[in-house]
Amino acid sequence: MNSRDRRLLWAALTACSVMIMGAPALAENAAGVPSQEEIGRQLKVRGLPTLGTTPAPPPGPGPAVLPANVPSAPPPPETRARPVQPVVSHPPVGAAPPPSVTLNTITFEFGSAQLRPESIETLRNLGNALNQQLKDEKAFVIEGHTDRSGTRSYNDALSKRRADAVKDYLATQMAVSPDRLQTVGKGFSEPVDPKHPYAAGNRRVVVINAGAS
Repeated sequence: MNSRDRRLLWAALTACSVMIMGAPALAENAAGVPSQEEIGRQLKVRGLPTLGTTPAPPPGPGPAVLPANVPSAPPPPETRARPVQPVVSHPPVGAAPPPSVTLNTITFEFGSAQLRPESIETLRNLGNALNQQLKDEKAFVIEGHTDRSGTRSYNDALSKRRADAVKDYLATQMAVSPDRLQTVGKGFSEPVDPKHPYAAGNRRVVVINAGAS
């Protein structure tokens, strides 16, 4: 192997080692934290499908206008009157729920509304989505949810303070208009895992697009 071949082999090995070392960091960064685009896509109001129109019948003589040389058709034979069938009314289809996104990556200190540092990336992505992809949407509801630990009144108040903390960050750090944001504390009333009420997945923030543009 000459010197040129050895240099090419060394360059190839170096490139492979860089890719292997960088792969775990890339996977860890991509796991869990939703991107700005993903948040915007989930909260975007979908337009209603466009309904088709029935084509008009081709122009022609009306049923009461016939050429003079065409004999009139004989009247149909007398038939017995058929019983009128009752009209069955069908209940209207329920409206689709508003777009929402569940953010488990917004977390808080234990028993507190203090945001953890690892929540900041998700909050920034959410704020950017509200200011850009969703800038024309007028109203969003921020829901705080807890697990089953503690009393109902304690968790209702804690989840409301956590929702308020998210709103405060979006308003003060991301310049999202506070008039577009409402907050509500759900406590442990709507667990995503009812069979495991103390599971970590029940502790979450949900953002709902409550105002279609």
